[in-house]
Amino acid sequence: MEILFEQSPYLWIIGGILFLALEFVFPGTFIMFLGIGGIITGIAARLIPMSFTAQVIVWMISTLASLILGGSAVKKLFKSESTVDPFLKDDYLQQIVPVEVDVLVGQLGGKVKFQGTVWDAISQNEKIPKGAKVRILSRNNLTFTVEKISLED
Repeated sequence: MEILFEQSPYLWIIGGILFLALEFVFPGTFIMFLGIGGIITGIAARLIPMSFTAQVIVWMISTLASLILGGSAVKKLFKSESTVDPFLKDDYLQQIVPVEVDVLVGQLGGKVKFQGTVWDAISQNEKIPKGAKVRILSRNNLTFTVEKISLED
């Protein structure tokens, strides 16, 4: 057991390198910070003789510090962008869809089917029975506002 503690700085460094390599297999950046903590612990254990318990504490602290400092650096380096395709934004407007459950005036309870999904629907003018066809006028979260279409449409 004594030889394990003598070789522990190298084991921490090897473990840290393995964690860094595992980052390529299981991406997500968290494993990388465990590896950085392991390498820092190995270097510290090589420079300053310490017990295994102290090494584990150094590993936890160095991992946490690298996670906090490195996490913000990674966020700055790899900025996330959210793009909205303006052509798909209102692709539901003016679509003709079937009524699945009677659509009520100004209150929830009605349902329409759009692109294979059943959505909540309300009407502004009249109650619309199941089976009728409606035109989508607008959307508020997961609820469509619809109007009944005439046979000429």
